[in-house]
This record gives sequence, C-alpha cells and structure tokens, in this order.
Amino acid sequence: MVFKDKKVLIIGMAKSGIAAAKKLRELSADITLVDRADKPDLRKQAADLEDAGICIRLGPHTLSDLDGKDLLIVSPGVPSGNNLITEAKKRKIPVWSEIELAYQLIKAPIVGITGTNGKTTTTMLVGEIFDCAGRKNVVAGNIGSPLIGFSDVDKYSTLIVELSSFQLDNIVDFRPRVSVLLNITEDHLDWHPDFTDYVRAKSRLFLNQTKEDFAILNFDDPLVKQLAGSIKAKLVSFSKQSREEKGIYVDNGKIIADIDKKQEICSLDELNIVGEHNLENTMAAVAVALVSGIAADKIREAIRKFKGVAHRIEYVASVNGVEYYNDSKATNPDAAVRALRSFNVPVVLMAGGRNKGNSFRNLAAEIEKRAKAVVVFGEAADEIYSYIKDIGLDVSKARTVEEGVKKAHSLACSGDVVLFSPACASFDQFSSYSERGHTFRDVVMNVENSTNCCRTGNEQ
Repeated sequence: MVFKDKKVLIIGMAKSGIAAAKKLRELSADITLVDRADKPDLRKQAADLEDAGICIRLGPHTLSDLDGKDLLIVSPGVPSGNNLITEAKKRKIPVWSEIELAYQLIKAPIVGITGTNGKTTTTMLVGEIFDCAGRKNVVAGNIGSPLIGFSDVDKYSTLIVELSSFQLDNIVDFRPRVSVLLNITEDHLDWHPDFTDYVRAKSRLFLNQTKEDFAILNFDDPLVKQLAGSIKAKLVSFSKQSREEKGIYVDNGKIIADIDKKQEICSLDELNIVGEHNLENTMAAVAVALVSGIAADKIREAIRKFKGVAHRIEYVASVNGVEYYNDSKATNPDAAVRALRSFNVPVVLMAGGRNKGNSFRNLAAEIEKRAKAVVVFGEAADEIYSYIKDIGLDVSKARTVEEGVKKAHSLACSGDVVLFSPACASFDQFSSYSERGHTFRDVVMNVENSTNCCRTGNEQ
C-alpha cells in the first residue's frame, strides 16, 4: 500500500499505536488515533501528537470514526470483538496490527518468536547470539520496542521479534524467515473468546511461510507438535525428551544439534539460566542461530554469557539464608508452574494480581507438590486461595506486595526460597509487570535482617 493521503484510523494510544501514527504521518497519511481512555497523561500526549498533525479523539468509540477510512490499525491490547474492528470487517476496510504495518515497510529478514511463556528470554538470547557472531540485529516487538520503529533497518540486519497472540491476530502478509513456537498453554482468556481461538492466533505465525522458510517447534508440547503437519516451512524441532530428525536434543548432559550435520553445542552446566523451561528456550535459540548460519562456537559463547532477563526468576538477595527470586514476568499460571519446578528446596510462593480468565487448578497441584507455604495477594487472592485452601499448607493473604513480602519473610527459614511468581497480570495495582517486579525488589532489600520463624496452620 502507498500511504500518501490514505485515511488511517488507529485504535489504542499506547506505545505501538503512537509509533504507528508517527510513522504513517511521516509517510503523509491522514491519521486519526482514538482511545477509549480519557486520562490526564493521555491528554498531554494527545496535545503533542496533534501538534505533529495527528488527529486525536479520546473517549467512547463511535462507528462514524470509520467513515471514509482506508485502513484500520489495531493496537495489541484491543480485543478482536471491539465494535470498530467488527464494523471495519463488515465494510471491508483492511484491519492490520502494528506488526503487519511494519512488515509492509521492512526489507530486513525477520525471526518471529511466540509462545505462551519464554518469548522474552528466547528473543533476548537470540539477540545475544547474533551479537557474539558479529551479526547486525535489532530486538523488537512485544519485548517493548514497537517493530514499526525499525522499519528503516537495512536488509543486512536481522529483526528478532517477540510476538504476542494479539499482534498475530491481525496479520495479513506478515512472513518471518524463521518462526519459533515455544509452547501453548492457557492465557489471555479475558481477551480471546476461548482457548481454541488463542491457539488459532498463535498458529498464524506460520500462515504465510513457504518451503524457503524455517519453522522451529517444541516437540515436547503436544499442541505445538500437532501443528507440524499443517506448516509449509522447513521444520526444525527441539526436544528434551526425544531425538527427532532435523532438530535439537539433549544427550548425556549436552545440547546436540542435528540439522545439516551433528554437532555438540554446549553442556547443560554452561547455562546460567535455571529451570527446564529455560533449557527449552535455549534449545530454540540454538535452532534459530544454526538455521541463520551462525557457528556453534559463537552460539556456545553467547549461552555462557547470557544471564537471563529482568523479572524472570531473577535472584534478588539472601536474607538470613533465605533466597528471594523475582519472577514478576510470570503473568499466567503456567509460568508460575515452570518457576516452581526450577527449585529443589522448600519454596514460599507469592502469587496474585489480576487473573486473565485462567484456571489455577494446575498451579494448585504444583503448589501441593513443591511449596511449603503460599502468600496470596491482590485482586485474585481469594480466587487462588479457593484452589489451595484445603491442601494443608500455610496460606496467608495480603492486600499488597509490600505486605506479602513481610508475611513470606516470616514463613521462610534458612535454606528456603521465597519465589515471587504471581501467575497473574499486574494491572490491579501496577502499570506493568516490571513496575511490580521493581516493587518486590525494593521491599526485599528493605526487609530487616531479623530471625525468621517457621509456622504451621492456615492464616486468613
């Protein structure tokens, strides 16, 4: 599409919506940006954008916003059932995500990485591997930097893009040279009408790939493996449990690659990120690097250097022999399950926040096996409590993270771990999981170095 003089409506005045508006304005499009929220901070941003020639309207959407429009751009947080999206499709107005808009302008090859959990870690590790190999790259997408901001990157760079189901829901031509699907478990069921729709959105990653491209799949995940038969790209699997043709596997404590040839990448002892899920993330990154032509020694060098990402099973401090870990990025129950499985010592789990329509049944089963005590907090505290109240563990309720840390501190003994892995979104009390994680860190650092006590029984 040539964007000069095109009339474009953008829904959502967050990072990606604003970035898309600015880029389209550079391309001489006629832009209207709408957002249902009408808050002081948005009004200030709106004034700056209007100075740049972008029309802003805050408050309830109206169908007349679509009148005369040639294109609708949807920000990631806008659900597919939004009335403007539904009406645009009726009027046959193209509906794109910001990712699709960026793709229409990009000349560089794309590595697209999605999955319920592990996206950020894998994306960051792939970027680290490219850096070690001296390969020009940009890390973007759901990780925090809108892809549209890098649409001018030259064709000799690689765009390494973290992708959410929201972003994939409204692609049209988007085609990564290399795609990665890490896992699929329940998440965002407050946005998707059901789990089937969530799986559909994730699988759109492969929609436009051809036999010239690569698709990297986790064959230990049954839902992911089921998709293999419908994918046109060249398949590369990774598995901790079995050895597949054309893939990455584990043998005798080592990561082995057998794609074009069999080669040892590294030993498991060389990984600095804990947990079986991070072994999966590492294997996926290895596969991306190899199909991108990066040598095994450079991959190993990057793996040995990589320390993980902030707010993902991140060590904070040790107080009286109790280790505190910040896993604020665990915004769904499956992520918290994976975090619990990373420790072989008694764990005091802190969980809570805003539920995204998910069940806590599997988390409760994992808590029963692995936790010595639980502190639930925030909006979902009562809901999580209802799943674990009869397990027989010490369960405490807290209103805030600050109060929760104090309760966890009193429940933990030397040799234990306090794991802050909320299993929920942060939006009941925080603007983001990172703000929540910083709060946890700050509170831990202020915990008095006092004698811990271990208690039994339930406390409400």
